[in-house]
Amino acid sequence: MAEVLGFRGVRFNPAVVDDFDRVICPPYDVIGPELQEELYRRSPYNVVRLEFGKVLPGDDEEENRYTRARRTLIEWLRKKVLIRDREMSVYYTEEDYRGEFGEPLTRRGYYAKVRLEDPDSGLYFPHERTLAGPKADRLRLMEAVRANLSPIFSLYDDPQMVVLRDLEAMAKGKPPLIRVHTDEGVEIRLWRVTEPRLVGEVTRRMADKVFVIADGHHRYETALRYRDLMRERHPGYTGNEPWNYVMMYFSNLSSPGLAVFPTHRAVFGVPPDRIENLERQLEEFFEVEPVADAETLSARLRDLRGRAHAFGLVAKGEPRFRLLVLRDDGVMHRMLRGRVPKVVQTLDVTILHSLILERILGIDRKAQEEQRNLRYVKGTGELVRQVVEDPEIQLGFVMNPTRVEEVKEVALAGERMPQKSTYFFPKQVTGLVMHLLFDPAEVLPGG
Repeated sequence: MAEVLGFRGVRFNPAVVDDFDRVICPPYDVIGPELQEELYRRSPYNVVRLEFGKVLPGDDEEENRYTRARRTLIEWLRKKVLIRDREMSVYYTEEDYRGEFGEPLTRRGYYAKVRLEDPDSGLYFPHERTLAGPKADRLRLMEAVRANLSPIFSLYDDPQMVVLRDLEAMAKGKPPLIRVHTDEGVEIRLWRVTEPRLVGEVTRRMADKVFVIADGHHRYETALRYRDLMRERHPGYTGNEPWNYVMMYFSNLSSPGLAVFPTHRAVFGVPPDRIENLERQLEEFFEVEPVADAETLSARLRDLRGRAHAFGLVAKGEPRFRLLVLRDDGVMHRMLRGRVPKVVQTLDVTILHSLILERILGIDRKAQEEQRNLRYVKGTGELVRQVVEDPEIQLGFVMNPTRVEEVKEVALAGERMPQKSTYFFPKQVTGLVMHLLFDPAEVLPGG
């Protein structure tokens, strides 16, 4: 049984922070050096200082981005830059954004805390593989700050839309507690739900649900590892300590406002002879059709969604654009039988990674996981720009997005997709609400 509960969230104090747009930040894994600098400049209270602080010259075990994050969190709590809500709450959100083709969409969901469950519990289902490096980084940060700074993004299935019904009704006609606008053009509105009846209804309605992790696989596994470390250090634990829980954002798999965007692939560092013979080798498995431009290519791919396994190829020379349509799904079963679970074999990402990247271009799985020859790109226009303008990039592949139904099917079968198989948009920002894993009285004056 899933245990989804309200919690006493920590938020920026509106008496100190008058522009919430300036203090939020994206998830750590999309923050590059330039964006990190920009976030630091936006506000002395931008949450990037906690989530993904700078590495400075002279950093060592005693002084580093993690110890600075701990000091900063404590300072902000003491100065009331951050305040902790008094009541156990869930935090309902609405996010207005533009879909992949510019259509207006609204995604609804909520923040709560959930009891951490082991992988064999049958309650949570990851769908992507994780890497050791990001988990080690997140564990060091969690041990330093003792908090969930950003949520795990999870999905549950509720075709009748009952879980959010009362929360949505509560928000109608009531001004949000927080309204922010992200750099990606998303407007987020957040309401704090404190009425015990409403919080209790969320707990009751979620008790029989299972959840699929959409984004935050590394953070969930890190939270499990932190919980286990804390249990080792506190052998008399009761199971109700804060570190037995993790903050999650929940959204409904059946919601029309839930969107998955494609993540395209740019290829570099492949031996030239592999590139020279590429089209001939592709023709063994694909119908290869030249198309006039990127817009036509995108339109053709969209038409083929759910009907055929298709990719766009962006090359340096002319014709620059080609549509690739797989001739025979059975080739994947013959090639991957015994190596890759059946439910994963005919995903577009599996076909691209196994048949094209590995077999034809010679980029083995380890190189793919370490991104030695791959760059992941959001947006067809940006992919085309990189192929045309960046001499390092040899070619690009335009993807259709993984469908929500495929994510659900793979996850519930207990299997994993290749990395970057999904891009749930919009990503959850950091800084709306946080979850402490310690009693703030330990660090507050008079505490």
